[in-house]
Amino acid sequence: MNYQLIRNNINNNQYIKIPKLNIDKKIRLIIFLFLTIFMIINCFYGQTYAHYKVSCIEDRAQIFTEKINNYFLKHPNYNLILKLIFSVLIDLNIIYTLIVWSIYSTNIRLLSTSLTYMIINYLCRYIHIQIQPTNSSYNKNYFFSIFVNYKTTTYTFYPVLPGILIICGFEWKRNKKILYFWIFIFLFIGESFILIALKGNYFHEIFTAAVTGHYSLFVNEEILTIIYGDEYLNNNIINNINEINLIDNELNNNKDKLKKKAEEARLELMNMNYS
Repeated sequence: MNYQLIRNNINNNQYIKIPKLNIDKKIRLIIFLFLTIFMIINCFYGQTYAHYKVSCIEDRAQIFTEKINNYFLKHPNYNLILKLIFSVLIDLNIIYTLIVWSIYSTNIRLLSTSLTYMIINYLCRYIHIQIQPTNSSYNKNYFFSIFVNYKTTTYTFYPVLPGILIICGFEWKRNKKILYFWIFIFLFIGESFILIALKGNYFHEIFTAAVTGHYSLFVNEEILTIIYGDEYLNNNIINNINEINLIDNELNNNKDKLKKKAEEARLELMNMNYS
């Protein structure tokens, strides 16, 4: 549509460019308008706000799993066995990941991501201290574990372990080792359920730890790409063992061939001397 400006009689299309809206942009615009209208209405009436008082912290996930916590309080042997199984699995898998990373590492993504996550975690610990869940069976019947802490100390926000499991799992996925990725996802889900059901931590802490660990991985990927270039993260931390074995076999075969050629050359020289 062409409209003439009143005073200068100039075509406004030269100055005003109306973008063409395809279906995707129209859907985004509708969503944007809907959210904006909803937030305006919410400012006046407050439908999304809680209209009741909650004393301190109330974790409904722990209320839902109250019977599980009471069961393990009454059965300390089962409590110990459950923690023992997951603690051993977590310790062994994290240690294996660190050993493989130390031997076959070609980039520092795992190290830098873990450091970023730990720094954020310790900053939150100094800023926010909250009340520990009461009547917890998680801190009873504890034993030594390298990466799982069962001791009752000053309760701070949020636990380290769930985020570390997420970081290790997605690091294996980045290296196309899907089996190890699902092992760590299983450990994350199992340990998270234990922390919530046995009142070790609140649900929002587990969620925060997982999101922070995953976000730390993305941030470090972007930073490492800027510093070292796009090809840096294409190198796998864990090299293909089959390819290494093939290279070793090829080198050994070449050595054998060289030895045979050297022996043949020595025999020819001897024959020439005798003749």
